[in-house]
Amino acid sequence: MREAQEETGLARLSVINPAIYDIDIHPIPIRKDFPAHDHYDVRFLLQASVDDVITVSEESHDVKWISLNDLERYTAGESVLRLRKKIPR
Repeated sequence: MREAQEETGLARLSVINPAIYDIDIHPIPIRKDFPAHDHYDVRFLLQASVDDVITVSEESHDVKWISLNDLERYTAGESVLRLRKKIPR
């Protein structure tokens, strides 16, 4: 919850289901201070208030609301597209 708030500025988030929604494991290449390693993103499904305003932070440089139907215009990332498939309808 804190991570979502820090990266978006959204203050009124609620958990739709406390169960883990998705886990994404991806490689992180070697960096000056860190060896190469696998990174685990543990994801939860949250809901935001339509009245909340998004605030771009140092961690997130391009955050905005988009239609799920337009998702491919913004990413071809399988891990992000997979999230859309899991949304309860």
